[in-house]
Amino acid sequence: MSGPGSPPPVPGPIAWALARLIDERERRLVLAELAELHAAVAARHGVPEADRRYLRQLRRYPVLLALRRVRATARLPGGGDGELRRAGRGLASSPVLSLTIVATLALGIAGCAVVFSMVEALYLSPLPYPDADRVARIYTDAPPNRFPFSVVDFQALEARQTSFERVGAYRNASRALAGDGGVELMRVVEATPGLLETWGLAPRWGRTPTRAEGAPDAPATVMVTAGFAERRMGVATPADAIGRTLTLDDQPWEVIGILPPDLGPLARGSEIVPTLRLEPPSRKGPFFLTVFGRLAPGVEPAAARTELRALNEELFPLWADSYQDRRASWGLEDVTAYARGEAGPLLGVLMGAVGLMLLIAVTNAVNLLLARFGSRAREMAVRRALGASDGRIWWHLAAESAWLAGLGGALGLASAYVGIRALPVVAGDWLPRAGEATLGGYTVAFASGLAGMATFLFAIVPAIHGRKDVHLGADLRSGGRSSTDGRSQQRTQRLLVAGQLAVVTPLLVGTTLLLASFAKLQDVEPGYAAEELLMVNVALGPTRYANGGRRADFWEPAISSLAAIPGVAGVTLSSERPPDDVGNVNNFRLEDRPPPAGESEPVAPWITVDRSYFDVMGIPIVEGRGFGAGDLDEGAPPVVVVDEVWARLHYPGESPVGRRLYAGGRTSGPRTTIVGVASTVPYQGVGTSPLGAMYEPTRAGLVNAWLIVRTSGDPGTAASAVREALRQTDPSVPIVSMATGASLLHDSFTRPRHLSLLLGTFSAVALALAVIGLYGITAHFVQRRRSDIAVRLALGGAPGSVIGRTVWQGLRLTLAGLAVGLLATLPLTGGLSALLYEVEPRDPLALAAAAVLLVAVSGVACLVPAVGAARVDPAAVLREE
Repeated sequence: MSGPGSPPPVPGPIAWALARLIDERERRLVLAELAELHAAVAARHGVPEADRRYLRQLRRYPVLLALRRVRATARLPGGGDGELRRAGRGLASSPVLSLTIVATLALGIAGCAVVFSMVEALYLSPLPYPDADRVARIYTDAPPNRFPFSVVDFQALEARQTSFERVGAYRNASRALAGDGGVELMRVVEATPGLLETWGLAPRWGRTPTRAEGAPDAPATVMVTAGFAERRMGVATPADAIGRTLTLDDQPWEVIGILPPDLGPLARGSEIVPTLRLEPPSRKGPFFLTVFGRLAPGVEPAAARTELRALNEELFPLWADSYQDRRASWGLEDVTAYARGEAGPLLGVLMGAVGLMLLIAVTNAVNLLLARFGSRAREMAVRRALGASDGRIWWHLAAESAWLAGLGGALGLASAYVGIRALPVVAGDWLPRAGEATLGGYTVAFASGLAGMATFLFAIVPAIHGRKDVHLGADLRSGGRSSTDGRSQQRTQRLLVAGQLAVVTPLLVGTTLLLASFAKLQDVEPGYAAEELLMVNVALGPTRYANGGRRADFWEPAISSLAAIPGVAGVTLSSERPPDDVGNVNNFRLEDRPPPAGESEPVAPWITVDRSYFDVMGIPIVEGRGFGAGDLDEGAPPVVVVDEVWARLHYPGESPVGRRLYAGGRTSGPRTTIVGVASTVPYQGVGTSPLGAMYEPTRAGLVNAWLIVRTSGDPGTAASAVREALRQTDPSVPIVSMATGASLLHDSFTRPRHLSLLLGTFSAVALALAVIGLYGITAHFVQRRRSDIAVRLALGGAPGSVIGRTVWQGLRLTLAGLAVGLLATLPLTGGLSALLYEVEPRDPLALAAAAVLLVAVSGVACLVPAVGAARVDPAAVLREE
């Protein structure tokens, strides 16, 4: 017990810590000093304040002792911690050089980390589904295509398979959600009973649909996410939404289950999961179901594939009249690969580009360090004279390298974090699952590994040349310039510069190829007059507009209202929209050219249009005729118009007009007559029309359609009037999207434009780094030969000869690097073939353009110091010598 004015007792944990950190004598001395401090404070500020300060010092003291002990035990060999401080001070004395190296390295690491974050998200991070390695996508395998399943396929699989615990299917769709704020079109995933169990997901509240609820006449049931229930259904807790009703497409749907907020990459962005009620099929197609299966315990994928092929063989004869491709089978794909999509080749190109850029950045940094090391020859000589060993000098270089690489890595990770956050905005439209990339553990480890390799290179290359080129006596006598002037160092610097130029060559060639491809794409004629078009996607509710007559009751007055808007020159209707939006690819059978037995029927985009479509779109009919009013009469024989690509593909050198075909997999019944050939219009992307297109007429019988409005001026100014006219026709019908034809055509080039810009940026940075290195080595050559140049000029040498000799010294490195780079480019550019349009990966013009650009820029980089060398005053230089 302490008396009045005496310090409070030492707390037990602090006493325990002090007993283990210091001996008894030192502990008593510390407590005595603290008691004196307590007495002095008590006299001036009172006992409570003295107690507070006393206890605060007691709490701090064990921490300080522990840190001191850690520092003592963690002291690096040979005083390495002090070496780190000295190295840091040395680098701070050369801030421009140090910051240049750090920024260069950070740029390369950041680029690699951003791309690797996508690799981590797609290849290394597990999917959010339990035992995802047991889940597989099942598809129709018709090489080279992988199609979804038809209802026939799925029902046969569900009834007869034995390899899977569960199978389920879904299709993406849109539903009009009615609420207090009006009608909104929502993206939904229509799922069969069993799909959630196949994925391994369970509702947080409620249940999943039963198998009976998947029957066509079953009551409509739906599951929603917890976030949707809280935001849109006005419930206190998500569980309160169970049993309530959602109005989708004018039909009530009972909520039976509340799902987790995120359904993972297989259904990301969907918050509503209606139960898919499949109608009995009348033929093998259409193919629209994405099917998954969870392998049963003990069943390997190979065994499941064997069973799938056997089931398909048994099913084929039953539906051969509507689908006769005997070669097509059922395939199995790991769900991780399916969720990854086709990002592999694109990520390979990007990772190769940033990897080359990082290699150039590191090489440039090593070159700068070699130059710095050469200027420190006297310092290194003094260190050796004072007894420093090669190991100690290497340790000093390693400490400097650790500082540079550590700072570059930290800055690179910070920059990568910003870049990763921007990925969904910059690349979300063309890089699958870009929003899932994060600065995860694998990415941090990858970036740290790059920084570690940079540390090693930064230290080892100067150290090797330090042993070869530092000559103690000569360096001390000459003030730091050896008689050999570091010949092996100079040779290494030249090799590094040539290597940089060799590495930048594939980047330049790749960028040139992509730019040439992009230019050719932009030169492609779209086949229609995109200017002055406004395209409006409108979705009718299938319940309110259940038949063609009721749909016509909306479309006909809507078209009349839009045509009456001032400035509107024409209005038409279409099921699809160019240049890259087609959802209906249908098969057909030519009457005079049926496919051989056992082979698949041809397919093509099938577009249903109003008879005014070709006139409003500005698509010329090059042979035959378009659609007339008689083609829409009840009982009129079915007709189609095909495009030029279709005609060349199926009737090369002949006219298809008057030929007949069976549509939609039929082999009997009414035949459709080809009445005209239209100019080719892309529906699968500009420059991509391998199947051609087929048009059939409709009298406004579409549910989800595009209203296409041609104006006599800027189509954007008519947008509000168009929206109001549709609202007055039926306010419950949602407008899905609205865009001008020109903007849609421009947006179709987003992927090649962004990819060209991205690779071009990498190439520009890499070229700048390589050219800076070339400039540096040329300037160093000029400085080293300054006295020789002065003597040459003093003896009457022409300045032009000095310039030519200097430029040639640099261009020799450029030509050597270019030769090696071109040899390496030929196999590397093959990976770009899938991204190019009408440009070969080994296009000679692209190779020549890249070579000319590299030589021209290198020539300028060499010319600047060469001109400076030719302008030296020989007398002044010789007096200095």
